[in-house]
Amino acid sequence: MAACIFVVEDNEDLNRDLCEYLEICGFDVVGCETGQQFHRALDDLTPNAVIFDVMLPDADGFDLARFTRNKLDCGIMMLTSLSGMDQHLAGYQAGADVYLTKDSPLSVIEAALRPLLRRVSTNAVETTGESVVENSNDCWTLDRLNWTLTSPQGGNAVLTAGERTIISVLIEANGGWLTRPDIVSALGKADTAENCRNLDTAIRRVRQKISKDIGDELPVRTAYGRGYAFASPAVIVGDEPEAEAVAAKARSNA
Repeated sequence: MAACIFVVEDNEDLNRDLCEYLEICGFDVVGCETGQQFHRALDDLTPNAVIFDVMLPDADGFDLARFTRNKLDCGIMMLTSLSGMDQHLAGYQAGADVYLTKDSPLSVIEAALRPLLRRVSTNAVETTGESVVENSNDCWTLDRLNWTLTSPQGGNAVLTAGERTIISVLIEANGGWLTRPDIVSALGKADTAENCRNLDTAIRRVRQKISKDIGDELPVRTAYGRGYAFASPAVIVGDEPEAEAVAAKARSNA
């Protein structure tokens, strides 16, 4: 299950850009532009982490951070234009785990989120006494002849031609990272900025499809500067010459 991130930011453009970027990175994201929207969202979901702006139209982000620290067991990041030392201290005193300014690159925001989420997850396991056991039999299956992807739990989704190729080359990489140009080339397209952006959109859409049709998270991970990787055990059945040729081309480019 993907980590759930709340983005509480009243700047519409920044809110949208941050939500879209974090979705591409594999998170479930809820965008809120006011404190009231944040409280309403809590009625339906419990976040694993919240990113707060400080100056909201109807609330103070520091107050929301204090509320969150007292009521929820989740990570808290302050993302604000307030860069003074006093504001930094106020953020940490309010319960923030991380304090970043809005000029931070999206990649830095993601990089700060991941260890924060790991700490939250570790604390939850220690608190409940649960143990995490990996099932070595968990395996995704791509059927290239029937154009289906099946989860370890048995749910399946029908893929488009482009989605089949993307998933195929990622699985063939055996957990290795493929850059955007690698995958774009496997799709038979030129390595252009537009095609790379279209690839990001296609992967976001197939993630949404798998979540909707199967009810599970597609284990495709994203890393800034590295590209994409299929992060779970997987097998391919129904090989055909064309699909194998595409996968071989991607491997040679990796």
